[in-house]
Amino acid sequence: MKYLIIGGNILDNKNNKIEKVLKEINNPKILYCALATNNYSYNYNIFKNKIDLDIDLLTIDDLINNNYKDKFNKANILYFSGGSANLLMDLIIKYNLEPLITAKNILMIAGVSAGAIMISKYGMGDKDVFLDNGSYYNFKMVEGLGLLNITFCPHYQKEELVIFDEICKSYNLDAYALEDDTAILFNDDKIEKIIKNNLEKACYSLKKADNYLLSPLYERNL
Repeated sequence: MKYLIIGGNILDNKNNKIEKVLKEINNPKILYCALATNNYSYNYNIFKNKIDLDIDLLTIDDLINNNYKDKFNKANILYFSGGSANLLMDLIIKYNLEPLITAKNILMIAGVSAGAIMISKYGMGDKDVFLDNGSYYNFKMVEGLGLLNITFCPHYQKEELVIFDEICKSYNLDAYALEDDTAILFNDDKIEKIIKNNLEKACYSLKKADNYLLSPLYERNL
């Protein structure tokens, strides 16, 4: 299985390097899973217009109306869009979607932000103000499906997400933090390639055996 985790905000053009990876699957049939938000139309239309591939759409209404199993069965790529990681995981659990997500017909799972958190074991997800050691923080960790046994942080260019540097260490898992317009393609649990649309953005990693700050996996301006 291939997994594509994306930091967020993919450039709106037809030549971006990240989404070209979807075309590497033979006869790609994409199911765009807009389950992390009800406000999906704008991003879905952009995606549909710039990807010249066979695409179907999965929405929360499809789950409510029991109109989703056939859509999963016809796809070989699942593309989970961004939004609320908590909402996404709640729906996956409520409708028992994990067997459909991990079925043999699925050759690649891609996730943007909340979608990438879903792929991971844990991720720095939705905003949730909490107090820790006298300091207030605005993000919390969300448990994903653990298809990749990692912790993950999207949108890592945001200054307030520096708290991930310390929080991820307590999970004793390899950690990855991606800025917008960057992605990592895994083949099972091995990194196959690192992709950047924006040369000023970076990806970071922290091996579970280390106790240091996240180090650049792919430097800026490369």
